[in-house]
Amino acid sequence: MTSWTTAYLEDCLDALLDYRGKSPKKAPTGIPVLSAKVVKTDGLLRPIEQTIAPDYYKEWMVRGLPAVSDVVMTTEAPLGEVIQLDDESATYALGQRIVCMRGKEGVLDSTYLRYALVSPQQQANLAASATGTTVLGISQKALRRIEISFPDFAEQRRIGGLLAKVDDKIELNRRMNETLEEMARALFRDWFVDFGPTRRQMEGAPDPAAIMGHAFPASRAAELAPLFPAKLGEDGLPEEWVSRALGDTVTVKRGGSPRPIKDFIRPSGIPWVKIADATRCNGPNLFVTREFIKEEGLKKTVELQPGSLILSNSATPGLPKFLRLRACIHDGWLYFPDTGGLSNEFLYLAFLHFKEAIVSQATGSVFNNLKTDVLKRQKFVFPPDQVLAVFDGVVGPLFEKILANEQENQTLAEMRDLLLPKLMSGEIRLKDAEECAE
Repeated sequence: MTSWTTAYLEDCLDALLDYRGKSPKKAPTGIPVLSAKVVKTDGLLRPIEQTIAPDYYKEWMVRGLPAVSDVVMTTEAPLGEVIQLDDESATYALGQRIVCMRGKEGVLDSTYLRYALVSPQQQANLAASATGTTVLGISQKALRRIEISFPDFAEQRRIGGLLAKVDDKIELNRRMNETLEEMARALFRDWFVDFGPTRRQMEGAPDPAAIMGHAFPASRAAELAPLFPAKLGEDGLPEEWVSRALGDTVTVKRGGSPRPIKDFIRPSGIPWVKIADATRCNGPNLFVTREFIKEEGLKKTVELQPGSLILSNSATPGLPKFLRLRACIHDGWLYFPDTGGLSNEFLYLAFLHFKEAIVSQATGSVFNNLKTDVLKRQKFVFPPDQVLAVFDGVVGPLFEKILANEQENQTLAEMRDLLLPKLMSGEIRLKDAEECAE
């Protein structure tokens, strides 16, 4: 077996960029800022809302510039989330509660460092060197003196390359899902917000393909175009379409929480969905939770089955997710026991599109809370059932592919997480891990 070396982290780095101490000046648009809010080991949380002005970048980034393959780690709230920079994210600015590290050539491979830092052993080392009562944080001095174990440089590159190959496939699936979801959102906007097919007829579109915005093959467009009225009514809607409050069609209810909740939380049991579980998800589907509730708490909460649609109403209001597990939701979630014939996919897209309008009505001194009545009063445009059925037939396969990609990502992540600690400890040979990955 390859011999392993243990050394202090600072002796293995060519660069450690630390911009803690103050925050960069924000701008409405510009260069995205990496911070502990968006850096997650599962992938950057997008969209990144904090930005700085391009002409301020050089003024701010005076301690050194990040490079492709550098490793970024959160140092507080939370501690130990890790990503590796690519061509895009390496151009971002560095913000609060993170550090950026670059392995020393020939000593510590940066990709190996990325995976070493998220291994259980290294996460335990970070926690042991951290301080804080409410949240754990690690100083630069303590981080530099963290010990790290590694094999020879060539072996590091092979280990890092194998694990990165798995993560590259996960990232490819994630990007594909972003494209698929944007396709569904664009179709929702065109049909139910902009009334594109009707407006294009009014503007003299010459054929069904043009009426449907050239989004479908000619034969399919010929089937779809006749479903859309040729003009708008006096109310500004396509003829025979109506606008009504969501609550007139959909039953909206709130989850529930047994009190005090800490007495009902357990290491295992029925999954307990927290807002944090949802904000960690890059996609529309929620597969896992970090906490569980015991059976005695079921009478005072709401248990939902896989496939249910939920919408957050506190902390981060207006966030829709499809549950892919049997789970309980607290009173920070809304759910929809009767959708009045509307598909969950239609509602999901509607909530995303009208999120800003819905959330703007949330109130609260500590957290924004979206009251059930506010959502019930939100107006939506409803076409004839035939149009809704056709829409579901178009976007349904898109969401099915998104789900399949996310399920594959779950399997890939589980395999990676199984191999990672064994590779980082030298417990299994690289050849065996490669065969497992294949």
